[in-house]
Amino acid sequence: MIKSLEVGTDWRFLEGKVGFDFTYYSIASTDQRMSIPTLQGVGFNSMLINAGKITNKGIELIVDAEPVTRGAFSWKTSLNYAHNRNKIVEVNPDDKNQIINLGSSEGYYSRIVAGGSFGDLYAFNFEYDNQGRIKLDENKKPLKTAEPVFVGRIDPDFNLGWNNTLSYKHFSIGFLVNGVFGGNVLSYTEAMLDNYGVSKRSADARDRGGVEVNAVMPDGTSVTSVDPESWYRAIGNINGILGAYVYDRTNIRLTQFSLNYDIPVRNLNLPVKSASIGLIGQNLLFLYRKAPYDPELTMSAGSGSQALDNFNLPSTRTYGFNIKVNF
Repeated sequence: MIKSLEVGTDWRFLEGKVGFDFTYYSIASTDQRMSIPTLQGVGFNSMLINAGKITNKGIELIVDAEPVTRGAFSWKTSLNYAHNRNKIVEVNPDDKNQIINLGSSEGYYSRIVAGGSFGDLYAFNFEYDNQGRIKLDENKKPLKTAEPVFVGRIDPDFNLGWNNTLSYKHFSIGFLVNGVFGGNVLSYTEAMLDNYGVSKRSADARDRGGVEVNAVMPDGTSVTSVDPESWYRAIGNINGILGAYVYDRTNIRLTQFSLNYDIPVRNLNLPVKSASIGLIGQNLLFLYRKAPYDPELTMSAGSGSQALDNFNLPSTRTYGFNIKVNF
């Protein structure tokens, strides 16, 4: 069963040149059909139950304006803000501690846990002592948790978009800047590169003569540096400590840039109502990012996620040429 509430308002000012559109929504989903594991010996591996309560709450805000209109020149701009937060309120009313495992892929795990949210990341992480130091074994290899633990949340805190169109006579230029703020991503590729010793991180550690750590041996001896090969072979790969490869998803990019020309078909006596030609580019440039790869390419970065060149350009840039004709 789904219950939803949505309220909004739309305001226009200055003869429609400034607009304000606000929406708030709240959605509660209950009695969802879920598959849960059964006890051993009952004759089957899982069963379906009607349980759970999941809420989604958020706001969407759009502010648009036409701040400049002078002769044949105009500038239109809009700012979009979106925030959503989902929460798993309850999994199984008959078992308050019920955890549903949705499976794993490349070292990270998806789980439905009361109090958490869809998009929570679980992975093996370092073991720490009560002083926050990483625990090492007798061979100075880091110890990992016995079970996957919560290491981050995919969902961002909020998204921002800034869209602009500048027009002069028959020409127009448009550009869109998008920002994702907050959230986490996990890179299996980074772990693999470290494991094979081919990442810049592992090369820098070899040049320094060790990996700088805040760690402790079983006998209580503090350790500040460990052998790079031993360290990265321990934490890298699918069976390693992928909690070390969780990054901030925050990034700002030039998502789109376009240049268009409206052909004056009426002056040319052509049998069409309108026509235009244009150039467009998508996913062109990072203005800011924290992760060492494109955090929007995929949640668990594949091999292509490493393709960021020295100019901070995303690997998935695309360019196109458009011709539009309206008869």
